Amino acid sequence: MNKKWKANMIIGLKVLSIFGFAALFITIMISASVKMNDVICTDVEVDISQKNDLRFIDDQDLMNYINNYGQSVLINQRIKDIDKAAIEARIEQNSYVEKAEVFSNFEGSIKVDVKQKLPIYRVFNNKGVSYYVSDKGQSIPISTKFTPRLIVATGNIPNDSNMDQNPIHQDLSKIVQFISADKFWDAMIGQIHVAENGDFILYSKIAEHSILLGSTANLEDKFRYLRIFYKEALKNVDWKIYSRINLKYQGQIICTKK
Repeated sequence: MNKKWKANMIIGLKVLSIFGFAALFITIMISASVKMNDVICTDVEVDISQKNDLRFIDDQDLMNYINNYGQSVLINQRIKDIDKAAIEARIEQNSYVEKAEVFSNFEGSIKVDVKQKLPIYRVFNNKGVSYYVSDKGQSIPISTKFTPRLIVATGNIPNDSNMDQNPIHQDLSKIVQFISADKFWDAMIGQIHVAENGDFILYSKIAEHSILLGSTANLEDKFRYLRIFYKEALKNVDWKIYSRINLKYQGQIICTKK
C-alpha cells in the first residue's frame, strides 16, 4: 500500500510539473508578445550576400527599398506595425535580387538578408540585345554599376523571359557550368557562339581557332578528346596553323588548317 501511494505521488508531481512548465511558458510568451508590441525600431541591419563578388546593389539601394524611398521609414516605428512581407516584396522587385528575408528582435533591430542573382554568362544576341543569365535561368539586366567577367554567348539566342524552359538557354547553361567547374577550361574558353543551325561554337581566349562543339550530346567525351588533343597532338605543333577544331561527330576530331 505504501509503495502504491508513493508511485501515485510521483505521477501526481510529474503531472503538476508539466502543467507548471506549460503555464510558465504561456506566461512568458504572453509577456513577450506584450513587450514586442511596445518595442520601437532603433536600428536596421542589412546583409547582402556575395557582396565582395557581386556589386549589382549596395546598402543604399537596399535602404531605399526598405524605407520605400522615404514613404515608410522604419526607425521610430513600432516593430509590430512594420510589414515585413511588404518590405520583402519591394526588395524582390529589384531585377538583381533573388530572395529577401526580413527579421526583427526584442531589442528593436530589423535585419534584412538579401541574396543577389548569380550571373553565369552574358548574352549578346544577333538582334543587338544584351543581358546576363543566372544559374537559375533568370534574365538579369545589364548594370551601370557593375560588370562581371563572364563567358560571353553570342549569335542566334532568343530574348526569352522563360529561359529555364528554352532549349538553347538550357544547353548554354549546361556548357557554361561544365566549363566553369574545370580550371583548365575556365581559363581557356571565353565565348560560345550559337550558329543559325543550332550548333555551338567555342572560342578560346588564347588560341586563334574556333571549336565546333555541335550539340551538347556527349559533352564530357568531347571535352576529354579536346584536352587530349591540346596536351598531346599540339605538343609540337603551332596552334596558329588551325582555324577550326571539329568535335561535332562522336569519337572524332577533325582539324581544319588556315
